[in-house]
Amino acid sequence: MNRRVRVLLLITGLICVQCLFAQKNTQNQEIIPLRELLSALELKHDVKFSYSDVLVNQKFCAGNYQQQELASTLKKLSLESNLLFEVLDARYIIVSEKPKIVGEVCGFVYDALTKAPVQGANVFPFTKNTGVSTRSNGFFRLSNMENESHLEVSFVGYESKLIQLSALKEGCLEIELRPQNTLLDEVLITDYMVGGIDKKSDGAIVISPKRLGTVAGLTEPDVLQSAQLLPGISSPNETASGLYIRGGTPEQNLILFDGIKMYNSSHFFGMLSAFNPYIINKVKIYKSGTSSEYGNHTSGVIDIETSKDIPTRVQGGFGVNMTHFDAFLNIPISKKVGLAISGRRSFTDVFKTSTFSRLSKKVFQNTIISRNEEAALDDFENKNNFYFADINSKLTLQASPKDLLVFNHLLVRNKLGYLFQTKTTDRYMTKDDLKIENSGFRLQWERNWSERTRQKTSLYSSNYDFSYKYNGRFNYSQAFTQAATKTNVIDDIGFKTAIEHDFGKYNSILTGYEFVNNDVRYLISRENSANSFKYTIQDRNINNTHALFFNYGFNRNAKTILNVGMRANYFSFVDKMYFAPRLYLQQEVLPNLSLKTSYEYKQQNIGQLIENHTSDFGLEDQVWLLVNGKELPVLRNSQYTLGLMYKNKGTIFDIDFFRKDSKGIASTIGPPGNTINLIGTGSVDGVDVLLKQTFGNYSSWMNYSYSKSRQLFDNFNRGNAFPSNFDVTNSFLWAHNLQLGDFSFSLAWMLRTGTPYTPLVGIGKDGTLFLGEINSQRLPRYHKLDFSTSYSFNFDSNKRWQGKIGLSLLNVYNKTNILSRKYSSVILNGNYVEQRIDNLSLGFTPNLVLRIFIK
Repeated sequence: MNRRVRVLLLITGLICVQCLFAQKNTQNQEIIPLRELLSALELKHDVKFSYSDVLVNQKFCAGNYQQQELASTLKKLSLESNLLFEVLDARYIIVSEKPKIVGEVCGFVYDALTKAPVQGANVFPFTKNTGVSTRSNGFFRLSNMENESHLEVSFVGYESKLIQLSALKEGCLEIELRPQNTLLDEVLITDYMVGGIDKKSDGAIVISPKRLGTVAGLTEPDVLQSAQLLPGISSPNETASGLYIRGGTPEQNLILFDGIKMYNSSHFFGMLSAFNPYIINKVKIYKSGTSSEYGNHTSGVIDIETSKDIPTRVQGGFGVNMTHFDAFLNIPISKKVGLAISGRRSFTDVFKTSTFSRLSKKVFQNTIISRNEEAALDDFENKNNFYFADINSKLTLQASPKDLLVFNHLLVRNKLGYLFQTKTTDRYMTKDDLKIENSGFRLQWERNWSERTRQKTSLYSSNYDFSYKYNGRFNYSQAFTQAATKTNVIDDIGFKTAIEHDFGKYNSILTGYEFVNNDVRYLISRENSANSFKYTIQDRNINNTHALFFNYGFNRNAKTILNVGMRANYFSFVDKMYFAPRLYLQQEVLPNLSLKTSYEYKQQNIGQLIENHTSDFGLEDQVWLLVNGKELPVLRNSQYTLGLMYKNKGTIFDIDFFRKDSKGIASTIGPPGNTINLIGTGSVDGVDVLLKQTFGNYSSWMNYSYSKSRQLFDNFNRGNAFPSNFDVTNSFLWAHNLQLGDFSFSLAWMLRTGTPYTPLVGIGKDGTLFLGEINSQRLPRYHKLDFSTSYSFNFDSNKRWQGKIGLSLLNVYNKTNILSRKYSSVILNGNYVEQRIDNLSLGFTPNLVLRIFIK
């Protein structure tokens, strides 16, 4: 064939193709090549399609798609061409073939009300503990789905959904999730620091223990210790429960467990949190801009919620580490009724591990227990019997498609019995018994009046019971006895109802009423039969709190976020009404860059004071009491913040400047019988910074916090302000996480300023201590390195039985840090000399965990 013939045939072919392109379909619409349509869409919408030539060749479509919106066009094109259009960002779109092979599933997750894509939703095969998260357009894809019957789709702020795969049709799923709360529950940033820590659009941080990645220094996802990863939250005394949130003290935090207020949230005197992480669904943490539904606190909020889902089959797990063992079960009683039970208990009263010994050394230092052990007298013996336990139960009833009833119960217990006596005679015997218990229940009714209106009503009770008893019997030249008692009881009963309503796509309101009855009492007594010395101090007060709260939320595609609230509190004990306004505002000023600000004013009428009447033992020297508005005024606190947030793909930069002012701060000084109550003010100026970068399976983040916390009391310290006891000026954390298949690794290094202390300048002949300027000196810098790793595996091919082995190393290079310092006087060779008392940090502490899960 010569060249002229080939050219003629080519021209003829092009003419025929052109005629084919210009044909009409049955609806009289022009049919054009898909490639040509994609080029036209690229010009019109300023996007770029990525595809292989083989994929789009010989595919044709209607030409009138060019007149529609891009999202609608892509959806119709997907149905007509049987191709998948995956939007990566505002510009790039990947065109791929829809899954055809058995065992692969794809889908899109949408908000049931707004129809907007849900980014960051978790999609898990029902029998596996690893899944995927949806992208910015709500898309997900899962492979290796053979033998799977269901998909579980969940997201913070939405009701979880179970998808039956046997009914799966060709193409990708379209899944709608129904919101559980107001529009402000939308998650703004997923994996804010590490997997399982997200940031909501109202500024709250949400920790999901079930998704939480490995945390350096932890074998298990302890929720209170995990909170210390956040900038602005620290524990200067190295405990799980001693959380100082932007300078606020631990008793100023509101900690709720399924709506039950916790007055003791720890085990082993603060070393472990009192909450089983394997039954927790999510933990909301507010550092500022708190919603108006939370009241009677002046610092942060930690709201812990367990799952309300009714399982389709028995699920559970059990595990053991070097301090305790635990187990939990989720049991479907019927399709509408589910029961969840969990429990933990230490075995330290039976068997003591090296981990427990290291924890004990820190907890019992500078107490009568450590002093007796250091004396190591041959004719004396020590018996230290300690254990902790917690039990949770939850009954869930789906009474109707619109009504959900939930009853939950909680019991947290710590008991210590210590005996010190002579071995062969009854010449000397001291016995100390200490019990700390927090129990409670809540009955909640949730009603969906419509798709836009929901109501939650709950009745709850919380009981805090602290008791300490000391008895001593001595038989020297004259037999005599000593005794001391301390009890502190809080009965907290409350009722709360709140209605949420969504107005259109962007607006929502929340209104409600809360009633709380607090009955607080304490008793402190001492006696000595040798000199007939005896005294008793006791008090009991009751307060009724009535509160009305209102919250308005506006959220326009996470670009403009406004949360305005007001809470009105009436405290009967002081017979006064207080108003507590709240504000959170965030505005996108540039792509991926937002400005944010918040303001809140809060009040609190219950708190803790240090008592030194029963301090001989050296543990738990605080007492809860109601303020009366006179000697102990209502604590009031205001906080202002101004910040900036940048997020783009794997990069997050978040900075907050804040100022806190407090009035009504109470403190006590002086020995028993000569105690002085001080009332003053406080201020905290600071900045919190987070910088995170993700590279595939590796992520690294740095936290930095600057804080200047000062207090001022009239007629004390010559009227000069001084640093608060746990003021940490600079705090820095650098953490790393790496996921390699079933292995997970985490490393974190912490550096912070030492806490302040009051120096000793002299001692009198009678043992009187002469102290220098209050908190004018600081302890050496604190630093340590923590490491954790874990390995997940399966026991069977169905992957229903799964296991996990974990190792954690606290303070890898065994740095001895001084946490606090004080002075006392002791007699040596007939003269009083000074004694420096340093409270030291936890040394190198390894821990191991073995867990079994039943999916």
